[in-house]
Amino acid sequence: MKIPAGTVDVFLVVTLLVCCYTDLKERKIRNVVLFPAALLALILHILLEGGAGALLWIKGLGAGIGLFLIPFALGGIGAGDVKLLGVVGSFKGAVFAFHAFIYTALIGAVLILFFLWRKKELWPTMVRIGRAIKLFFYSGFRLWDLGEENKAVAVPYGLAITLGSFVCLAGEFLC
Repeated sequence: MKIPAGTVDVFLVVTLLVCCYTDLKERKIRNVVLFPAALLALILHILLEGGAGALLWIKGLGAGIGLFLIPFALGGIGAGDVKLLGVVGSFKGAVFAFHAFIYTALIGAVLILFFLWRKKELWPTMVRIGRAIKLFFYSGFRLWDLGEENKAVAVPYGLAITLGSFVCLAGEFLC
């Protein structure tokens, strides 16, 4: 069976768009989308490349999940975001997942600044960060809890993952 060129990319784009939509609308990235997408990526890779495709899938899935484990453990992103980057890796491989991770981080930083500005929390957040850095240096590099309430601003990071992945896809297409 011959699979048309670009099929993997089309399914990845559809998956990213659906997950981005649900993250923006409901602040959820659904497993009912992610798990079938990862399975589809495995099937496509096996059909296209056999055992080498399965290995690409495993490495990509692991890299995508692994890159977001620390931010997830620190409470910076949700489990859906971790799984979504894993699915990106399962479609395109570990190197692509790493590049998407870098672009996602850059785009995510801009989105975070935008959401903080929109909620009128940008300046207070910068002041708290400056105070924490000052305390960190004056305390001999010990970490302190500033005792302030957590004013976290939720950012739909699925948007950053989608845009970061699109940048990588565009780079592949143009090169």
